[in-house]
Amino acid sequence: MKTTSLLVLAFATTTSAFGSFGKPKATTPKLPMPTFDDATQRYVKSSDDDGVMPYDAIGSALRHGPVPFITRLTNADEYEQGVLKYMGTAKVSRAEAVGNMDAKLNNPLDWSYQKMEEKNGKPKIDYTVLDPKQAALTSVWALAITPLVINVVSSTVSQFNNEPGPCVSKAFEGLGICSSYIPH
Repeated sequence: MKTTSLLVLAFATTTSAFGSFGKPKATTPKLPMPTFDDATQRYVKSSDDDGVMPYDAIGSALRHGPVPFITRLTNADEYEQGVLKYMGTAKVSRAEAVGNMDAKLNNPLDWSYQKMEEKNGKPKIDYTVLDPKQAALTSVWALAITPLVINVVSSTVSQFNNEPGPCVSKAFEGLGICSSYIPH
């Protein structure tokens, strides 16, 4: 009798350790999916979707570079339509859709390759994560290197516009391009 009750007790604790059968499983909250309006040919956000982006345009620049940043500033409506379309087709949250949209705008070929790899079982990349190293590199490019390059290009163009210099090629003589620079 003692052995039987001990076995029943052991079985009961083992079963409860794995969860009990018959309990309803916890459901994941339903994502606010956009719908496509055939009349306007546009995606419409769900009434449950607050429309708040997980990060602003500066966050896009720090995570994925200048292309998504410029797109969010200059073409916000098309950007929002892209986010809504991705939300609806991939059945993902707004945050995931924004990250994927930014990654796709930054480098469409790498993004497409990664999506293909994910379908083949590779782990999913979270494009919303801000990598501190990437943010630092983007800041250096934005605040130091880009202005330096613009200054060098501007100075060079200005110099050639103001002081064109002699024509260095005899090939242009017959074209009359630099006849004033070639000594006769």
